[in-house]
Amino acid sequence: MSRLAHIALCALLPLCAQAAPRQLDIVRPGGFLNVCAAPSGGGGGFWAGDDITSPIAGACNAHYFAQGGPVSGTASSSAPSISNNAAGTAHMGWVQMGAENHSPAETWFAHGTVNGGYSDTLTVNLAGHEGESGHLLLRVAVAGTMWATGETGAAGFQVLPYVNKGMVSAANPGYDDGSSNHLWSTDQQVADWGVGSDASDPDNSLAVNEVVTFSLPVVIGQGLEVGLYSRAIAGQRSSGGFPGWSANSGLAFTSFLAGGASLVLSGQDAPGFSIASASGLDWTAAAVPEPGVWALMLAGLAVVALQRRR
Repeated sequence: MSRLAHIALCALLPLCAQAAPRQLDIVRPGGFLNVCAAPSGGGGGFWAGDDITSPIAGACNAHYFAQGGPVSGTASSSAPSISNNAAGTAHMGWVQMGAENHSPAETWFAHGTVNGGYSDTLTVNLAGHEGESGHLLLRVAVAGTMWATGETGAAGFQVLPYVNKGMVSAANPGYDDGSSNHLWSTDQQVADWGVGSDASDPDNSLAVNEVVTFSLPVVIGQGLEVGLYSRAIAGQRSSGGFPGWSANSGLAFTSFLAGGASLVLSGQDAPGFSIASASGLDWTAAAVPEPGVWALMLAGLAVVALQRRR
């Protein structure tokens, strides 16, 4: 097949993206879901939307979608004294993710991980303001619970935006990462929550139910690539310790467009704008997942967990 024919085919089939999916390769409009479970891994040092397969020694199941979706997937892994699993669903406008891990503390970062999201091409329009630069404020709802027990358990959930396939500056006006509690610093827009356990505090949990705001640079009347990607991981805070120490963790989270998008021009709210999207999704409205889909995802995760423990 010629290179030109391959490009034309990939324009129609997002499955032409690399076997290890990442937002850089997604054909818009579309997205991916990568669900992994591993008895060892690289410690989870990656952004939502990155390729997570290369540092993982385990099973990953990748799924792609064009236009709306959804796609769903599960993964599980087990080894002596180790079990982990993950499940998720991705759709244009929302994702749902869950994972669980049980491992000895000396294991090299066993974990269940879900990574994915969606990309679209957006054009912000406002009569009389063509060519002006501003910021589109997108509100994203995040809800879920996570827990960690034992001496080295850890769990975390992350959501972040991409514009033209690059991360977005945290200095943009209107950006608000809510109650994000990450212990690292970054100059990029990232909403991230985590919980961990240790020998002195072996049982912790965190519930999240809030809306974060991402501030995306736009030029009125010009198209731009926008992606929203999330990552959920249940694994280990560290690898090592004493015999008998353990790492147990889990989480179930959803993130979706919360509606109420706004536009800022020259430091002022600019009402009356519209957003045209290649997918047809209304990025100004809430894209709430159906409760039945969430229930099915959690049920699937529970079944996988039960199977691995038997």
